[in-house]
Amino acid sequence: MSELQQPTEQHYQYNDDPTFLWQTICEHLEKKGFSESDLNSDLLAPIDQLHIGGRSASTDLLAVSGLAPESYILEIGSGLGGTARLLSDRLDAHITAVDITPAFTFACQQINRIQGYSTINSVCADASELELTDNSQDAVWSQHTIMNIPDKDKLFSTLARVLKKGGKLLLHEVIAGANTEPLALPVPWASQAEQSHLPSLNQLVELLAQHHFKPLHCQLITDKALDWRTKHSQREQGQQPKGNIQSKSPLTPVLVFGERFITMGKNVQQNLADNKVQILEAVFEYQG
Repeated sequence: MSELQQPTEQHYQYNDDPTFLWQTICEHLEKKGFSESDLNSDLLAPIDQLHIGGRSASTDLLAVSGLAPESYILEIGSGLGGTARLLSDRLDAHITAVDITPAFTFACQQINRIQGYSTINSVCADASELELTDNSQDAVWSQHTIMNIPDKDKLFSTLARVLKKGGKLLLHEVIAGANTEPLALPVPWASQAEQSHLPSLNQLVELLAQHHFKPLHCQLITDKALDWRTKHSQREQGQQPKGNIQSKSPLTPVLVFGERFITMGKNVQQNLADNKVQILEAVFEYQG
């Protein structure tokens, strides 16, 4: 187990059994009258696109990615695999989906098996310590992942090693805002301050430049993220009716995070509003 794995796993996986989350999802679906054969992207969207902005944030990043069909893509922090399956559907891509949390990886593997995603290889590993072949990937995809990784120099060194020259680093990330006061906790990526490692935009760009990554697209989408999070917090607290995706599915992030998710969502909303965090959408090219 890597130095990163234990504290991160303790935050994201509240049961020692790596199959527990998948069992919980299946039991909940069965109670609501669904079977494994009913699984589809709409049914899974509330739990397999857990980042701020949900599935629309993934499609927005894809729209500016410049990725070609049948690309080889490494996704880090893949969770339950919603984005990996989206990329497979849209690009017929070959995807290595890496997550450090065993419960997420196990659930991702089961969903991929049931839905027949043979070109997605779901691996439980530390993104900073990958065994992928050098110069093998056309792109690296990361959504709400680098905030959990303290040694970003080691991470970007690994990503540079596995990327082909001219390969893309695609980011949809939480970064530090101008307000340096402590975050309201817990949030989906951290229960304690020691689990949150947010770079500023300048720090991130400068560190990536040291590893020969050139920015092609760099946009703060914080206002859009705050609107999305506010709307979803209101829905989660019963202050607004469910949206289109939520009305199609009995699944909720509470199945993944427990009842603490309601507080997490409210804290994310407050941290965004207070400029303690910002949301970045970015495309970098590896110069080699």
